[in-house]
Amino acid sequence: MALPVREEWSALGHSLQESGAMSPEWMPSFLAVPRSAFLPEVFWPFDMDTGKVMEVDRRTAPEEWESFASADMPLVTQWDDGKGHGPGKMPTSSASMPTVVFRMLGDLDAQPGHRVLEIGTGTGWNAALLTHRLGPDRVVTIEIDSKVATAARDRLAAAGLLGTVLTRDGALGDPAGAPYDRIIATAGLRQIPGAWLEQVRRRGVIVAPGARTSATRTPSCA
Repeated sequence: MALPVREEWSALGHSLQESGAMSPEWMPSFLAVPRSAFLPEVFWPFDMDTGKVMEVDRRTAPEEWESFASADMPLVTQWDDGKGHGPGKMPTSSASMPTVVFRMLGDLDAQPGHRVLEIGTGTGWNAALLTHRLGPDRVVTIEIDSKVATAARDRLAAAGLLGTVLTRDGALGDPAGAPYDRIIATAGLRQIPGAWLEQVRRRGVIVAPGARTSATRTPSCA
């Protein structure tokens, strides 16, 4: 299902491709699945230079909201596990900047026919991109926060890109659905959990922030 594409989003896609952050095969999914379709009514753009955030509400500032949604910058979408409106003490869910998303997808090297396990559903945008490229029966995504998972599931369904969304601890992976050709984590972690090594196929790939690991199904080969 193709969603409305703003001129700014299309321009960002061409910029990402020219910089090498996004490979050409991802452009159709980028254009068909804009990040704006997976963002809440209120989010907080994060300025990485100053470390400051500002609140943007679609209901009161729709053009500003759309502009930030189409920008190459991270957006905080939840604070303190949803206990407050925000900004709070700790951002607990966010939409990564598109440059990071597509560099990680490039490292993942997911090809048609592959089955992918995503850890950290968040807004659902990354899962939607994978589903658009691979198909709904090829993507399983895990989110530990039930409210975040429900919101993502609803957005994926609305876009016609709903695969399988599980609510559980992502460190445990999905043993019932294993083995997977690719595993990608969008949440930060210190080390690759052993469960993922057991659930990725031989010569499979695990991609996580700060680490790219080609792994067999045995931990010693991680």
